[in-house]
Amino acid sequence: MSAPNSPFNYIQVVIAALGASYLNVITYFIGGSAGASWELKNGQVVSFALVLAASWVPILLFGLIVFLIGRKNKGICKVAQWIGLIIALVSIISPVMISADAATAVTLSVMHVISGVAWFFAAHYGNKQLHVAAATA
Repeated sequence: MSAPNSPFNYIQVVIAALGASYLNVITYFIGGSAGASWELKNGQVVSFALVLAASWVPILLFGLIVFLIGRKNKGICKVAQWIGLIIALVSIISPVMISADAATAVTLSVMHVISGVAWFFAAHYGNKQLHVAAATA
């Protein structure tokens, strides 16, 4: 078997982005039911479309970047996996600071955790055979 071009399949990034967006949409409706106003202190309102875009774009874009870099440097996936999760968790500070109410802050924070976990699994080696081949290449 020849060495793979990249240590993971980009399809798993798409699947993770889909999963994150579905879970974040469910969280959006639960938050709304729990009293989240979706208003931010700067006057903006968090919309359904914004939740979808914020779920899809970062995972797909950074997944593509890591996928392409992974073709040359196979070890980047493990590093990117943890960096992305840390960024998602640290960025929880933003919704906490700018949300107009606690329900919105908590719900947006949960969405950050969901997206971070989705990223963690998106950048993970999905196929152990590819992982072994990538390590030996």
